[in-house]
Amino acid sequence: MEYIAKVNNLFVFTKYSVIFVVKFTKVLLNMTQSEIEFFDRLAPTWDANEVRSTPERIRNILNLLPLKKGMSVLDLGTGTGVLIPYVEEKIGLEGRIGAVDLSEEMLNLAKSKYGKYENVDFMRIDFEEDPIAGMYDLVILYSVYPHLHYPEDTLEWLFKMNVKDDGAIVIAFPSDEKFINNIHHERKSESDHLPPATVLATTIEEWGYDTSVLADSEDAYVIIIRRKK
Repeated sequence: MEYIAKVNNLFVFTKYSVIFVVKFTKVLLNMTQSEIEFFDRLAPTWDANEVRSTPERIRNILNLLPLKKGMSVLDLGTGTGVLIPYVEEKIGLEGRIGAVDLSEEMLNLAKSKYGKYENVDFMRIDFEEDPIAGMYDLVILYSVYPHLHYPEDTLEWLFKMNVKDDGAIVIAFPSDEKFINNIHHERKSESDHLPPATVLATTIEEWGYDTSVLADSEDAYVIIIRRKK
């Protein structure tokens, strides 16, 4: 008879269960690799095709956020660095930016465009699997959330390891969820469906956080997340 027993907080699996876990792990690893290859392949034409992230839309989104001179910002999934110059406008050279991406080609483009900023640290990291050093005032997930494999665990980890006590995490897009879901469908991107902002905010509140929907329109989708007081 197959069984799974929990002994001293460790799971002991039957032979068949172990085979399943190994296969499932390989699937996750393959998905991650295929996603990296997907973004590496799109990197050379990304900026030309990213028509929604206009300077006006990005500035309007950042104007909604509690950004001040001297702040530290962690830009997760920075891609080609689309947010970097506009975040710089807000925090100044006295602030700092951690620009993280897993796609080497995307990150190389970001470095080539914005490596001139001495207060930007470019990091090739899988932030759902590997730790990022440092605490930040604001963590921004810009056009990233549907690509998270473990969103609840990832938010918990980021708050524990990278968000200052009075800091926050922001989920943002330069459009509504309908546009994002349509783009992912057309590109056959391996990503989850993005729910409406109010629905996602409610889900995150159920995970134990305070949320506010700062924008919910055709031009902006913004949720700010804080620890419960």
